[in-house]
Amino acid sequence: MDAGKHVDMDLRTDTDMRDLGRRVREAREAAEVSQDEARRVIGVSQPTYSRIESGDRLLKGDELVQLADRFGVRASVITGLPAVRARARFAARTDGGHSPMDEMKERLFAYLELDSYLTSQGIPGSPR
Repeated sequence: MDAGKHVDMDLRTDTDMRDLGRRVREAREAAEVSQDEARRVIGVSQPTYSRIESGDRLLKGDELVQLADRFGVRASVITGLPAVRARARFAARTDGGHSPMDEMKERLFAYLELDSYLTSQGIPGSPR
C-alpha cells in the first residue's frame, strides 16, 4: 500500500517537472529566444538546458528569475503557480500620480512569486 502511494507521488512529481519544462519552453518560444541564448543567460550547458525544458532537471530559483527576466514574463508564468498579484493587498498613501509605490509593488510581486516557487519545491526560507 505504501509503495503505491510512493509511486503516485513520483508520477505527480514527474508530471509537475514536465509541465514546468513545457512552460519554460513556451515562454522562451513566445519571447523568440533561442535555446542557446537561454542557456547562456543561466550559465548552463546545452544538454543541461535541454534537460530543464524536457522536465528532467529542476529549475533553480536564480535560474527562474533570470529566465523570466529574459523572456519578459513573471515567474508565475513559468512556474504555473497562481499569481501572487491576485492574493496581495496593499495600503499606502500617494499624491495620486505615478509613485514609487507602483515599482515597489512590482518588485514585491516578483519576490513573492519566487518565494512561492521555492516553497513549493521544499526549499525553506532563511531562518529569522
